[in-house]
Amino acid sequence: MGVNWSMIYRKSGPLGWYAVHTPFGKRFMMMVNMDDILVSLPFFSYGALSRNEPETVDSKVEFTFDGKQLTCNDPKVKWHVRMLRPVSEHFHTVKVVSWLRLAETPQAQLSRFTSNVRRKINKAISNEITLETGGLELVGQFYGVFAHNMHRLGAPSMSKSFYSGIVEAFGRDATVLIAKHHGKAIGGAIWLKRGDYGEACWFSTLEDYNSFYTSYFLWWSCIKHSIERNCKVFSFGRSTRDSGPHLYKQQWGARNSTLYWSFSYPPRNDQFKVGPFRINMPDRTILSFLWKISPCFIIRWLGPMVAGKFY
Repeated sequence: MGVNWSMIYRKSGPLGWYAVHTPFGKRFMMMVNMDDILVSLPFFSYGALSRNEPETVDSKVEFTFDGKQLTCNDPKVKWHVRMLRPVSEHFHTVKVVSWLRLAETPQAQLSRFTSNVRRKINKAISNEITLETGGLELVGQFYGVFAHNMHRLGAPSMSKSFYSGIVEAFGRDATVLIAKHHGKAIGGAIWLKRGDYGEACWFSTLEDYNSFYTSYFLWWSCIKHSIERNCKVFSFGRSTRDSGPHLYKQQWGARNSTLYWSFSYPPRNDQFKVGPFRINMPDRTILSFLWKISPCFIIRWLGPMVAGKFY
């Protein structure tokens, strides 16, 4: 069963497949038209070229990759591509993806961790943190934790329906994991599987329960779930290079791959587009502070519109 990508991007913009001519033959790339920019897999860490020809391919716009540069047959088309290598002279490398090669069993994987990581996992279990797994029925609990934490951090989040759409689109290859303490949701993750690759794309825990080592419990649950679902690699998702979350992931023995976000144009991060208007953005620190102090009813309404611009 394939992923129903249109279910994920139904509110983001028109979704299409585009031919890419490469030295190795014809490939295909899925892109979403967001504010007149073709973006490969927005909201995910990176995309890849497919060998399989989809049923419908755009007949007007196509790309050529000569092994170094990606070009479009229409020079007026703006594009943004995320890959594990640069394909344009305009790119940035702020983000990295951290991943872990998995052992064959949870027990073997646990033995690979440092004694300190194992101690914190066991401490979380002794603190009576339990796990609940499921699908769409748990998205509400996940979103309650995730949206609360994003507000605390001063960052907008997408709507609950967006995350429901992802879980529904991936079907049996999506799992919602909820960490609970005495029945209360204190952590949540959305886990996705593609082939032998498992990833916790969205992950959050409540700060008030940090002393319970909730994050260690929940990350271990995601890793263990990946092994039980026959994955060979687990991804902790992307993070900003050298940030707190990035450094945290290293203690699990994770390796890092640089994410190259390539553009057909010199990107600007100081404004975003709403309809026909381009709005100049204030300093990110100021914006984050204003978001933190904004009432919940405002961020619930405005959050998805703002978050959708930072794909």
